[in-house]
This record gives sequence, C-alpha cells and structure tokens, in this order.
Amino acid sequence: MSETPIPIGEPMDDPCRLFAGKRITVMGLGLLGRGLGDTLFLVQCGARVTVTDLKTADQLAASVAKLDGLPVALKLGGHDESDFIHADMILRNADVPRSSRFLGIAEAHGVPVEMDESLFCKHFSGTVIGVTGTRGKTTTTTLVHRMMQAHGRRAHLAGNIMGKATLPLLAEAGPDDTVVLELSSWQLQGFHDSRISPHASIFTNVYPDHLNRYDGMDDYIQDKKAIYLYQQDGDFCVFNGDQPETAALAAEAPAGREFFRSSDVPADWNVRLPGAHNRENVAAALCLVRKLGIPDPAIRSTVEVFTGVEHRLQWLGEKDGVGFVNDSTSTTPVAGSAALNSFPGREILLIAGGADKKLDLMPFAAAAALRARRIALLRGEATPELSRGIVASGGEQKIVGLFDDLKAAVARLMTEAEAGDVVLLSPGCASFGMFQNEFDRGETFVRIVREILTEDSSGHVNGA
Repeated sequence: MSETPIPIGEPMDDPCRLFAGKRITVMGLGLLGRGLGDTLFLVQCGARVTVTDLKTADQLAASVAKLDGLPVALKLGGHDESDFIHADMILRNADVPRSSRFLGIAEAHGVPVEMDESLFCKHFSGTVIGVTGTRGKTTTTTLVHRMMQAHGRRAHLAGNIMGKATLPLLAEAGPDDTVVLELSSWQLQGFHDSRISPHASIFTNVYPDHLNRYDGMDDYIQDKKAIYLYQQDGDFCVFNGDQPETAALAAEAPAGREFFRSSDVPADWNVRLPGAHNRENVAAALCLVRKLGIPDPAIRSTVEVFTGVEHRLQWLGEKDGVGFVNDSTSTTPVAGSAALNSFPGREILLIAGGADKKLDLMPFAAAAALRARRIALLRGEATPELSRGIVASGGEQKIVGLFDDLKAAVARLMTEAEAGDVVLLSPGCASFGMFQNEFDRGETFVRIVREILTEDSSGHVNGA
C-alpha cells in the first residue's frame, strides 16, 4: 500500500509516538463505540484530547460514562471554533459531513483532518482487505475474516463494525497480520483524501442509498471508488459480475480485477444464510480469499457454520410455529425487498417504515404488497410514501396500522400470526426519530421477541 506524496506503511514499533503530546480534536464521539475506542487509544498514547459532538452529554451518556476520570476535554451539544484552530490534528468521525464548516475552519488554519481507517492504513505495514458496497458489507467482511482465521491466519476485524475502532489496531496488529475492514462510502472519503486503497478489496454491489446526504448517485459512487482507485501493482479488487453497474466500474481499476458471481458457490455447499443476495456475499468472500491462497476446505467449513450477524436477517427463534427475524439494518428499499424474498414458502408479517433517506420506496412497497400477508408500519418521515405505495400496489387491506411503538406493532401482528408465519422486522427505511440508530431499533425488537419466546401459556415470562 502506498500514498503520494507521503510514504506510508513504515513499521511502527511504537505507534503512540505519532500522537504523544499532540493536541487532537476528536469530532464525533457517537454511540457505536468507534469514536470512543479512538479516544481511549489516543489518551493512552499521551495525546491531549478534546472530544466534541453535536449531541448532548445526556444523548451520549453511555459513551461519556466510559471517559469518566480520564484527561479528556468534553465539548458536547455543539462545536467550538477554537478546537479546530488550536489543534495539531482533527480526527473526523465518518458521520460528520464533509461539508461541515468546522472542517473548513481547520483546513483554513492548516490543521490536518484525518479519519480513523485511512489514518490507520497510512501507518500499518501488514495486509489490509477492504469491503464496500451498498448491501452485504458486514456479512461479507465477517465471512472473509473468519475464512482467514479458519486457515490459521492472524486476522483482525474493524472498520464500519459496531464497537470496532480501527486506529487502536496500530498497537495490536503486526506486519504479518491481516486487517479486514468494512468501509462505508463516508469512511472511504478519508482514503480519497490520502490517495490510498486497501491491498485487496471487494465491491459487493451498488444501489441508491444515502441520497439525503449526497447530491446524487454519481457523488455516492465516487466515494465508493476509493476502494480500488489507488491500488498499486500486485493489489486487486473483486467486483460483482452479476450486476452490470458494478462490473462496469472494473474498467477503472488500475491494478488487478476479479469478478464473482453467485453461481461460483458450489451447489453441494450447505449455505445457511437465507436469501439469494447472501449467496452473492458468500461468492464475494470466496473469490477474494481464494486469490489470497486460502484453500477451499477452510472456506467451506466457514460457510457451512456461518448463520449471519446481528440485525441482518437474524433468526431469533420460534414460538408455536411462528418465526421471528431481525433485519433492522434493512435501511433501503433494496434491502427490504431482498428480505421479503428470503423466506420462500412462509407467510410474512412485516414491520416496515421509518426515516427518510430520499430513496424511491415504490419497489419495496410493491414487494410488500405482493409478498407480505400483513404489514405494520412504524411512524416516520418516509412512512406516508411507503404506505401510499403499498395502497397503489393493491395492498391496502394488508396494512394493520401505523405505530409509534414497536412493541405495539409486534403485538398487533401476533393477533393474526399462525404456525408457519414469520414476523419480519425489515423496515426498508432509516431508524432516526423513534430510535437512536438501526442497532437500537434491532436491539429493541430482540428484547420484545425474547419476552414472547419465554412466555408460558398463561402469559407470564419465565424467569421473571
């Protein structure tokens, strides 16, 4: 991995020397653990850290509690210009828009702005694998990581993974190690800024997403391209050969290029992940790790025990023949439609709706009207459009109500649930409004379902 004009990849016997004594402003503490992990690492290295976030201390209580007693200056509920002027570095959280005027203030005063994953890659001398795309990133990244481990490779999982800050791996990962990064479009902005790409990468697919933050699809895809644009001789990127839009991007790849297709997965392998889209995810991981020399026995053994990751078509259990599936990270119409087609032969009781991402909800509405037997809608900015689409597609009689409480939505669907049905949380929309984020939404659903699964016939929760 290399960068122009700044050389990178030099071995770091003591990574803390990069940060010791430096005044560093961490912009965005957040609630998913990555901002917190970076902050704790920088403090451990002896940096003089200021953490600033637009959210208040009450909103960030879980993260703030873990900083109690540490030498960290907290500036919450807003930003102070001086923290972006009198600093040696700004560490920008991926959720902070590039257009933030405070980033402009830092750049105007010559203060470098870095991002977690790209800053790590500048100074890591081992192998980096990056995975991006609109859908399937987490599943594919996790599969690659486990396949590497199954063959005895020392591998680390980080990037856009909840609770997994990347920068601290400078102190953990050695030059013979591999770091597997899930990379969102926003995280890849840092790779563009530094003009670097992972050594080996995967581009799973591309669909409309985040158009509430981008000027259009071209703008969104441009950020994604950093996964391969700066690769060097010996590097390579694996593209989705089943999707013309993704396959066409391969022509721009400056180094090696490979293609994966769902048909690459041997027919006799027992893929336990539901849905045709998950077979594509398996094929993507399979293609990349084979290229890296991982033999098929290690790959197959991983695939055949892998049942998925939390909040992504996560099977929670069954009560009286009724199954429960948590697909809370379904924040796009494409994801919602894929979920509806992942349980052939079973009737679906769908929970959908939420916040607006400026996406066309009509395909999801049509799929819901066709595939779901009953639909409970969660209140949110996008829900009226979704509801109109369901009605226009002939599904008006399937809508059982609009809910501002997830437990009430589940309870309403349970009044009509029959053996063989699946209660599916796959909103097809973002979570903000009713929930802090999609993980909060998913964890709320999990708690509700666990109560149902542990109820005895009298309605009492066992163990309560």
